[in-house]
Amino acid sequence: MTNGGRNQGNRPRDWRNRPRPAVPQPRGDDEADGERRQRPPVMFRSRTQLATTYAPGVLFTWEGAKGICRAVPIDRGEAQVSDAARLLIFDGMKEIASTWFARATDLRAPVAVPIELILDDVFYDRNAQIVDRDWGRIFQLCDPGTMGYIPYPLVYRCGVCGRVRQYDTIADQAHHPLPARCGNHEARWSQIDVVYVHWSGHLEPLSPYRNNFDPNRRRVTRLTTCTCGGQDFSLNSQAPVFSDWHFVCESCKSHRDLKQPDPLTLELLERERQNTGRNFERIEVNMLPVSYRANSAFYPQKGTFIEFRDRRVVELLLPQRQADLLQRLAEIHRIPFALPSDEQVRAALDAAGRIAEWDDYMDHREMAERAAGRGQTDRADTLLREAEAIREAWYTSGIVERGQVQSQALAAAVAQRREWARRFDPIRLTIEHDRFLAEHIHERHAQHESIDVMEPDRLICDAVGDPVRLGQYQTATRNLFRRIGLDQIVLIRGLPICEFSFGFTRVSSTPIYHREFNGRAVPMPVRLNAFPELPNSRRPIYVTQQRNEALYFKIDENRVGRWLVANGIPGADNEPGKTLGAIYLENYADFGAFLDEFKEREGRGQPPRSITAFIYLLLHSLAHQVMHALADVSGLDRDGLGEHIFPADLAFAVYRKGMTPDLGNISAMWRNHAQDFLHRLLDQRLLRCGSGSLCDTRGGACPACIMVSEVTCLGGNQLLSRSALKGGPAPNWEPQGSPPLVGFFDPGLAHD
Repeated sequence: MTNGGRNQGNRPRDWRNRPRPAVPQPRGDDEADGERRQRPPVMFRSRTQLATTYAPGVLFTWEGAKGICRAVPIDRGEAQVSDAARLLIFDGMKEIASTWFARATDLRAPVAVPIELILDDVFYDRNAQIVDRDWGRIFQLCDPGTMGYIPYPLVYRCGVCGRVRQYDTIADQAHHPLPARCGNHEARWSQIDVVYVHWSGHLEPLSPYRNNFDPNRRRVTRLTTCTCGGQDFSLNSQAPVFSDWHFVCESCKSHRDLKQPDPLTLELLERERQNTGRNFERIEVNMLPVSYRANSAFYPQKGTFIEFRDRRVVELLLPQRQADLLQRLAEIHRIPFALPSDEQVRAALDAAGRIAEWDDYMDHREMAERAAGRGQTDRADTLLREAEAIREAWYTSGIVERGQVQSQALAAAVAQRREWARRFDPIRLTIEHDRFLAEHIHERHAQHESIDVMEPDRLICDAVGDPVRLGQYQTATRNLFRRIGLDQIVLIRGLPICEFSFGFTRVSSTPIYHREFNGRAVPMPVRLNAFPELPNSRRPIYVTQQRNEALYFKIDENRVGRWLVANGIPGADNEPGKTLGAIYLENYADFGAFLDEFKEREGRGQPPRSITAFIYLLLHSLAHQVMHALADVSGLDRDGLGEHIFPADLAFAVYRKGMTPDLGNISAMWRNHAQDFLHRLLDQRLLRCGSGSLCDTRGGACPACIMVSEVTCLGGNQLLSRSALKGGPAPNWEPQGSPPLVGFFDPGLAHD
């Protein structure tokens, strides 16, 4: 722990050494600006910890439980990230906020939930009430190198008599410190380690003072006295559950239970009642008393993506680029596309008197080709984008007609994708996979930074240089590929992964929290909050960038097709000549951000078996099997591994996470244990549930078998079943009595 605010030279002084204010002013929990602007002390942890575990708003204690603190942001300047990474971060935030709003707004249908209860106001335009902001002006990308902290909560209880003393500010406590004696005995003060939290994101100390709505002033005020006028309270905390704790007025000895309305929710719902007549239940506004250590007190919200240099991974997905997107998708998945020929384009420009533009367009293409030949990829990409802009202007002006994709289903999918959850959008993932192959496999091959394991170098195979041993290695590996159903494995050195955290929720990590009350599960909208302001009034986004080893897997398309047919998936074998990727894109229906359709629902209204769900199920389950086997053989922690799935391309990547130096665990694993690693993917013992028959008989997954940490898993451990690999009961989201699955590892599917 470092005291970063101490007076050193011209550095700002610590808040503890500043002049004490004459009269402290009461304020709410979210008004920590004074301490934050006066440079609170700072702590140092790993960047990943500071971006999540110790992110602004979290409560924590130091080793030895020496006081509870709250993390607050420190301005250390703007983080340096590429333009493409910046676009992907803001695009990811917008998608998360949009999905959050869409999921919670219909909670009380037909009456819409107020947007203020769903999103922090920095995420949406107040006038239009849509998720659309100038993200770069409101947010600041930050390197989470240090984090500030302040003491919190400022509520103390005497361990002898239970008397409570509360401060509104740190300055207030500094000006009026805790007395050495409490009544007629020596005081034994300690922070009250229980706080009030609400799904609005609000946090308050456990306090006898009550929030109350004033109908005349139309806002929430705080009542700081008992009905008798007394202001001193004690806390009786002898009961084993918080709901039985109570405050006692020192004057009249009346009891006050632990019920505290959330000020934001109370004010909004009271105004709504006055305006519309809608009555609300107290369970909608009452906060929950929880330990500051409880998970429900803080859930960081974050995103992860693979970094790319090419801005087209974002730009090609913009609404105005749909025609270009269709063309690129058609090229990737071999879908017929009627494109005007160069002769037709030139003739149209000549007829319009703009033939000079054709020469300019061709000059850009030729210069791009020469730049690419010299290895100047950035220059080549810039010239190609300029050429595309010239061509796009011809389309926009109507001089040249656009080409047409010969698939109405794909055209409809591109038009609908703006409503899909970004995480599972196969069109976006197809474009990312296209650039992944270009930037992280093909371009890196010459520098030995991407190695096809069938053509190894000396660093991952000792047999290189010995034709006999190399041939034996390749034969054994090829046979295992055939048994598993793999086309290719590529080791990638230094895969750039970007993680960002931008906000938090409380009580629940998802947009809807079901509060249990009198045998009912009442849904509540969980508010997505940005982190508190930096001293410059912008909101921080904490960015961590890492370059670690990864394994890229490409699955045998013919084997996947046979597996789909064996499991009775409609449409898997009635479109000869069309790739499974094209079929996936044409048939995809939104999974939703949280895969709600695929959660266990006891046979009620489950979706029918589909190509898209089963392909994702297969890739997701296989990725988890790889993560478990890799952790067992390499010594890496399975929660220190990440996954990225490209469903339409039948591919996925598993990579090492972490900001510590990459020690080459994955390449060392392959060099020393490649055959053992591949055998473990097929090992029947590892394909069974570690909790006896729990998942083996239910067709699901649990932490004892194929699951990984939900922080690590892209799909929150949904759409996952080992039955997809080894065969067995139908997935647990399907109706009871559904036919069992034929496993992807079934030897009967391994024929050529």
